[in-house]
Amino acid sequence: MINMIEAISNCIAIRKNPILVEFRNYVLSFYAYDGLYPIESNSVRRTEQAIQEYVKRCSDPSLHQTWGGGDSLDRERVGFIIEDILNDHLV
Repeated sequence: MINMIEAISNCIAIRKNPILVEFRNYVLSFYAYDGLYPIESNSVRRTEQAIQEYVKRCSDPSLHQTWGGGDSLDRERVGFIIEDILNDHLV
């Protein structure tokens, strides 16, 4: 489980990066409660946590995932991570 200090620092890092803020808002436009494909119980915090996890995965060469500049594939992958978080498959 992510400790509180790490979670806060990750949140701050996302919020200070304009590219990630734009991507977060894009993801939320699809998966927030009022999005096109709402994920029940999703939140800004969970979305930011999922983005942080996705960025980690993209920097791990063994996973063969690359950052697409915040495109639809990136959004879908983050959506799957959000679902994993909500289903307690990922902490």
